[in-house]
Amino acid sequence: MNKYLDANGLLYVWEKIKSQLSGKVDKAAGKGLSANDFTDEEKAKLAGLSGYVLPAATEETLGGVKVGPGLAITGGVLSARTAAWDEITGKPELALKSDITGLYRFKGSVASAGDLPEADNILGDVWNVEATGMNYAWDGERWDALGGTFALESITNEEIDSLLAV
Repeated sequence: MNKYLDANGLLYVWEKIKSQLSGKVDKAAGKGLSANDFTDEEKAKLAGLSGYVLPAATEETLGGVKVGPGLAITGGVLSARTAAWDEITGKPELALKSDITGLYRFKGSVASAGDLPEADNILGDVWNVEATGMNYAWDGERWDALGGTFALESITNEEIDSLLAV
């Protein structure tokens, strides 16, 4: 079961974070880094990159890719989509708001799942079963359980400690 972080747990986490941050080293004034850990060889190598140009990607070379017609980058992922592909696969049908409004129609409550009506049901009819707190929807052939009640439990300080253990 997933747990939630309540106000006391959040305060506890904040105190743990502050405690962890108390041991950090602050940036030294006048320095880009607090410590100069670069060797002379590493500094020279880095200085030599000033004119570097990323090579074009090929089958053999990992490099840069230009985005052109039929290509798109979404969330860092390059994908190809062409008009020919759309013709082969067909574009997905879109649902209009008018297609889905009123999809579920609440009909009432019954004492148990055995009391759900067996006849004259319409796609989208929904009944609450009092014995379990579960709602059921008619899918055209049978009753489909939509979900029931569940308990919420807050995470303990001990569980927070185990999550933040270094």
